[in-house]
Amino acid sequence: MRILYHHRTRGEDAQGVHIQALIDAFRALGHEVDLVGPRRSARGAEASGSQTEAAGSGEAAPRIGGYPIPHWFYELLAFGYNLPAAVRLLVHGWARRPDLIYERYALFSFAGLLVARLLRRPFILEVNAPLSLELQTYGGLVFRGAAQRMEDWLCRRATRTVVVSSAMAKIFTERGVPEERILVLPNGVDCASFHPAVPGDAVRARYGLEGCRVVGFVGWVRPWHGVDGLLKAMATRLRARDDERLLIVGDGPAVPGLRHQAQEMGLEERVIFTGPVSRAEVPGHIAALDIAVQPDVTAYASPIKLFEYLALGRAVVAPDRPNIREVIEDGVCGRLFSPRDWDALAEVLGALLDDAAARQRLGAAAARRIEQGGYRWTDNARRVIEVVDDAAFGPVAGRT
Repeated sequence: MRILYHHRTRGEDAQGVHIQALIDAFRALGHEVDLVGPRRSARGAEASGSQTEAAGSGEAAPRIGGYPIPHWFYELLAFGYNLPAAVRLLVHGWARRPDLIYERYALFSFAGLLVARLLRRPFILEVNAPLSLELQTYGGLVFRGAAQRMEDWLCRRATRTVVVSSAMAKIFTERGVPEERILVLPNGVDCASFHPAVPGDAVRARYGLEGCRVVGFVGWVRPWHGVDGLLKAMATRLRARDDERLLIVGDGPAVPGLRHQAQEMGLEERVIFTGPVSRAEVPGHIAALDIAVQPDVTAYASPIKLFEYLALGRAVVAPDRPNIREVIEDGVCGRLFSPRDWDALAEVLGALLDDAAARQRLGAAAARRIEQGGYRWTDNARRVIEVVDDAAFGPVAGRT
């Protein structure tokens, strides 16, 4: 199958990881992929991050050429982007004659659906976050009503809308999107790079962690990830024990505040900030952890880091939210705690830090969970092709 993949993402954080991983998975299954999208920046290249667009994500005002612009102007530009995007997609479509158009949803983006209709091809819309809701909460969305109406309209008219959790599917079905139009595909992992045999010794030596029990977070650090709560949860143990450390891997807008918080707590020597880490180094950094933590998450997300933690066989701790329970069974392949209850997190972490056998048992079950759940990028790509073959457009998998 020939796939025309369209996106509007410049960042190299979890968004960029997801895009490249799925493209690689399609190609690994023998499909051709043509990519249409803006050139991505190196910002956030070190690790997993939010599902939200870089601009308007709530970290700061949207920018053009480094200069801040009002949110309303960014939203008009996002709408206007459909014209050049549609032209580019049409040019590629006429030249390459794709069997499928696959689009990663962005705010006010409808170019993919338009061109799919013109070319009479199936259209898969991938929604990693209901942006009309997320940007209103974290990014100051101005035209929320219009954004939600377009979001729902796109989801109703796509051949299938891929969402990353059942919790997100519920949001759209409650807004009138037919359930049969929605395909739930949690994010995945590349098991060739993320697996229990990855060594963490070199990373431990780099940061002086030999002989220590290490709790950590890996990712592009944003305020809503709750890493400040992780610091609070670990503070008492870090003060009392010389053989425990907290490792914060990655960079992000929340890091300066976290550094200041660690200083105020007197924990500068016990909390280690790595700064930016290349994508290739992420598996080794996760492998250096005894306990890998997802301190907080939006109620509908599917954090890529969670699957990477599991695949590397770490003892995983995450908030007890419905989207997390879709992946982790408490006490079986990870531990859950009441969301944003940092005392509860401290209790869970303390119990695991004191019980090496429990960490080993959870880690082994975590690695098996990837296989059991089919949480690999190739599994996701295969399921997309299957639903296209089964759609009303008829089978296309053998066409070139």
